[in-house]
Amino acid sequence: MTLEVKNLTVAYGEREVLTDISFQIANSQIIGLVAPNGTGKTTLFNAIMRFVPVKSGHILVDDKEYTAKDKDVLKLHQLITFFPDQADLHENFSGTEHIEMYADMWAGKKDHVRDIIRRLEMDDYVDRKVSTYSLGMRQRLCFAMVIASDTPIMFMDEVMNGLDPENVSLVSDILIELRDEGKIIIVASHLLDNLDEYANKVFFLKDQQLHFVFDHSDETIDYFKLLCTEEQVAYLEAHVTLPEDTIHLGNNVLCIPLQELTEAEQLAIYKHLRHLKDVEITVGPMGTSEYYSHLYGLKIHSFNRGHQHEKPVSK
Repeated sequence: MTLEVKNLTVAYGEREVLTDISFQIANSQIIGLVAPNGTGKTTLFNAIMRFVPVKSGHILVDDKEYTAKDKDVLKLHQLITFFPDQADLHENFSGTEHIEMYADMWAGKKDHVRDIIRRLEMDDYVDRKVSTYSLGMRQRLCFAMVIASDTPIMFMDEVMNGLDPENVSLVSDILIELRDEGKIIIVASHLLDNLDEYANKVFFLKDQQLHFVFDHSDETIDYFKLLCTEEQVAYLEAHVTLPEDTIHLGNNVLCIPLQELTEAEQLAIYKHLRHLKDVEITVGPMGTSEYYSHLYGLKIHSFNRGHQHEKPVSK
């Protein structure tokens, strides 16, 4: 199965929120969706689901287009589950009733409901009314409801909200299991390091566009990652020639691509680092949190090195 979005533009009045968004996702993939608040993540979900009108563009599943016509929207909603809002939970219903309802609505397997409850470790409270649930319990319930729907495509908007570290790990493991079953899953999240644990790719929205795609399978470039001050960076630049694509992140991390350095140049950097105090050095590829800082980074301690070659993703 494939989900394809072609040239999607969404506007509220004269203001465009998303402009010419295009991508294709095959089955057995988890896509992370990342951007600051208010930059279109939820709008993208809503537009694909046809919850909001689109100015232009096409939504296709397995090369079949789904328009805004009622019959198309109904068929589309049989293929995609959207993570429910906690405000939509019924306070006087039990968790089990909610999960069974989603299994019924999307023709999921009701005999799997108890398996889902056990997998999410909800046995102790799931038969109680939702009005007695904590924030984390409600969030796990919403996740269980999506699993019970058993749709081939799942949209998870801030699925990790309200979860403690143990349950973040549990939900992450289950997302990987769902991916291995062939699901297409898009996860909008602010837990950037956590996304690196399960996402095949991460989509970054910026300036109303799909600005950059971080593909974990392309993690072939290692970086010197130095935690240092502006003054220490200035010292390095005065004594060695840093590669053109060196990136200074807003959190005082300098990322120097190793593939552009000879052994002699790497040794020269090490030599000068000995003259600097309290510089922490790690070696490895950049992760989602580092790309986030690069693309949207803090203005403090930030400069343009590395941004001059940045281009929007090709359509």
